[in-house]
This record gives sequence, C-alpha cells and structure tokens, in this order.
Amino acid sequence: HVPDNVNFFIQFGSEAVAEYAKKKGWVELFARAGVKLIDPGCGACIGCGPGVSATPDQVTVSAINRNFQGRSGPGRLYLASPLTVAASAFVGRIVQYHEDLF
Repeated sequence: HVPDNVNFFIQFGSEAVAEYAKKKGWVELFARAGVKLIDPGCGACIGCGPGVSATPDQVTVSAINRNFQGRSGPGRLYLASPLTVAASAFVGRIVQYHEDLF
C-alpha cells in the first residue's frame, strides 16, 4: 500500500488503455493499493494538475518525458523508469526496482 505521506498517480495514456486496465481488474487493484488514477489528458505534460509539486521542498519521481526546468513544479524532480517510480511510491523513498523488493 502507498504510505500516507506519498501520492502515487498513474495517468492512462488513452481511453483504450484505461478500458483495458478496467477489464483486467487493474483499476480495482490500484485503488486498493492507494494509487490515484488519472484519465488521459495533457495535465501532466503541461505542468498542471495532479503530480506537480507545489513547494520547493517536495520531491517528485516521474517517468514523464517533459523534464523542462520547473515543468513539474518548484520541487525537486527525478526521472526514472516506471518500475522505479512505482517501487519508490510503495517504499516511500527513492529506490531501484528489483523483483525481490516486495
């Protein structure tokens, strides 16, 4: 489960991907784990909406490819693979994903 002091967002890349995740039962699984799901859209790419830091002391670990200065808010931004982002969200600190982590 995602720790209380961590926000873990997954944004679907398309409506088709969202529908596929629903059919596979992943949406329910993510919800039980404390993951916040975001419908497809441009919010993350244009630096607004969920997942953008609000203060300089916040840390964001992201798999997004939009890493322009300040694009993800005023906080510190680390780019990582999707697996490392997920592992870090569940552990509550930046960690490298490996199979025996969980």
